[in-house]
Amino acid sequence: MDPSNAVENWLEELNNQGKSEHTRQAYRRALALFAAWYVETYNLEFKPEATLKRDVELWKSQLQKGGKAAPATINQRLVALSSFFEWIHSQGLMRQKPTAGVSSVRLEKHGPKALSEQTLNRLMRAVYAGNNLRDIAMVELLVGTGIRVGELLDLKVGDLELKPRSGDVTVRRGKHGSYREIPLTVEVRKALNTYLKDHKGKDDREAPLWQGQRGAIETRSAVIRMLEKYAIAARIEPIGPHVLRHTFATRYLNANPGDLRGLASLLGHASLNTVMIYTEPTKEELAKRMEKVENGGK
Repeated sequence: MDPSNAVENWLEELNNQGKSEHTRQAYRRALALFAAWYVETYNLEFKPEATLKRDVELWKSQLQKGGKAAPATINQRLVALSSFFEWIHSQGLMRQKPTAGVSSVRLEKHGPKALSEQTLNRLMRAVYAGNNLRDIAMVELLVGTGIRVGELLDLKVGDLELKPRSGDVTVRRGKHGSYREIPLTVEVRKALNTYLKDHKGKDDREAPLWQGQRGAIETRSAVIRMLEKYAIAARIEPIGPHVLRHTFATRYLNANPGDLRGLASLLGHASLNTVMIYTEPTKEELAKRMEKVENGGK
């Protein structure tokens, strides 16, 4: 098997799966690092089909001992390897998956990443400066409802109910086939109304809500690329749709402390345990609390 062809075919498959350019390049780098380590360690040509589980375990161990890669980075590299060897295995090119059973590095438990109000404001300024009505409506909906990207892309024009003083969006088939209606704030309704004025299918309830120059927007990668573009314009770290979901959840609990049941309903979670993660303090919050201890609670 020609390793270069295998890698390119795998990357093409990732593209078909909707993986962003950022993710594909990160996966490519991870595999390249493993291949380089393999050649240096064994003084052999890297042949994916000859890779053993012990090779992956040893590489993981050396990454940990080296101390140059953070645990999250090591885990990302392991995910990349797993993806590659899963694909190789699916093509019938190897019997065993060398990443099967290789555990990830245990991470210190943190709450989900959410944008600070300052960072969110910078992002929204960049989005509005772009003057793309569809993008504005899309980001406002993500930030204002915490909707999943898959649910966002499934929306039809008829899933919106926009009235002068109220409105909601209906998720007809969320995770595990769940149905829910999410109320919309004034800002979200305003952005959606403005976008819909020039929507070609605004009178067709079954028309896809999100339209581009080449037709309906259907892939996660399109949303991810859009957010990456505005993150660059805002000069903030790259973000994805899930960060905006976490941001919505964090802002909701800040405004409505303790309302886990309401948040679970809005996010489409069946269990309150799932939303408990949003109640965990951040590292910065813990630092402030420790300072209060030193200052006698002041």
